[in-house]
Amino acid sequence: MLEKKSIINRPTARLSYILCMVVLLYGCQTPVYVSEATSEQVKFKKILVLPFNDAAKKSGDNMDNRCPVCGQVFMSGEVADGAAKFLTDQSLAWFKEHTDYDLVFERFREGSPSALYSANQTTVAAKKALAERGRERGAEVVLVGFVYRFKERIGKGYGVESPASVAFAMHLIRVTDGRTIWSAHFEETQKSLGDNLFQLGSFLSRGGRWLTAEELALSGLEKIFEKFPKS
Repeated sequence: MLEKKSIINRPTARLSYILCMVVLLYGCQTPVYVSEATSEQVKFKKILVLPFNDAAKKSGDNMDNRCPVCGQVFMSGEVADGAAKFLTDQSLAWFKEHTDYDLVFERFREGSPSALYSANQTTVAAKKALAERGRERGAEVVLVGFVYRFKERIGKGYGVESPASVAFAMHLIRVTDGRTIWSAHFEETQKSLGDNLFQLGSFLSRGGRWLTAEELALSGLEKIFEKFPKS
């Protein structure tokens, strides 16, 4: 008795399986950012924007770096020169383009922002100091950021020896009571599809290439600002 041959050959079946997995994984992207706000509706108009701080400088050889504002621990790493300024400038540009908030920017001297907060003080004391600075400048809220990693890729867009790695956090403090009304952090080391298939959607949306640290940071800012309180 002759054995019936399958209409679907093995290569076709294998291709169909791969395509099904692609569709499935595209909808299962792993989030690499968190943006949180208070449940209450908070209205404000004037924001004191403080420069990003290079938090890795304060941690030294300690890889675990505690945020002075929220207390969360981040893994520190290399922070490229100019990273804090880049994040500050890009944040200001986003506010000017997408909101009508009244921005007050305070540019510290190089290495001087530790006067407001340090790793040794409590989060309550740090937020109290930030709120006081905001009141002095006539603002209703204060926006502050910390960069923990800003490591540039080694290689080109379509082939790297080491990928870019970025981690930063931002906090919005109300000056009347020192309460955090919005907080966000972004943390990602770009991975190849072979290392993490669940990042397929993100990988394709970025042109299927390896990003620079600045490009990775910009994608993070865009994501976390999606949930910033509307003006």
